[in-house]
Amino acid sequence: MKEFQNGQTVKINFSIPFIKEESTFCTIKWVEEDRIGLVFPKDRQDIIRELPEGKEIEAIVYSNSGIFVFASIVINSPLEHDFVIELPAEKKKIQRREYVRTPVNLELCLRREDARFETRTINVGGGGIRFIAGEEFKTDDRWLFSLSLPEGRTIRGAGKVLYTLLQGRTTASVIIFTDIDETERNRIIKLCFDEEIKHLRAKKIS
Repeated sequence: MKEFQNGQTVKINFSIPFIKEESTFCTIKWVEEDRIGLVFPKDRQDIIRELPEGKEIEAIVYSNSGIFVFASIVINSPLEHDFVIELPAEKKKIQRREYVRTPVNLELCLRREDARFETRTINVGGGGIRFIAGEEFKTDDRWLFSLSLPEGRTIRGAGKVLYTLLQGRTTASVIIFTDIDETERNRIIKLCFDEEIKHLRAKKIS
């Protein structure tokens, strides 16, 4: 299976001289051996001229086989017919422990032979979840979980407790995934960057 395919999301990070770091999300339109064609978001016309040919950028690709990060340059600016960036041979694949967690409140059910626990998440990521714990969850305890996504889909898998701690007046635990279908993991990852897109748009409006 190819690492990158049409329709996958790419996050572009770059700097604007004397101003700030900027980022936006694009969609893969086509892939060749040394370059990727992207669909530039229509709602980011405010930064379109900041990506001329030769501009150095960082690209993060959310693919079915994982998350890849690489340094790239703009081959054709988004003002052209296709926004095209370089696809270098050297790419870093982000490991599970590096998955970014996103604050999102979802229904979570945890169960094992002797117990069942229903709660809400504090944040979620491709490698695990942090949740409100009304009782102590011991380190390395193993649980089956079902996580309800906003669109109504339920993701199931297994995990083990990484740690439990007191956050203010709330006890929180973190479970890392030990058994989850990669398609299901990718749905969680997609939820994370969908939430990030919402946050960036809200920040722009404010």
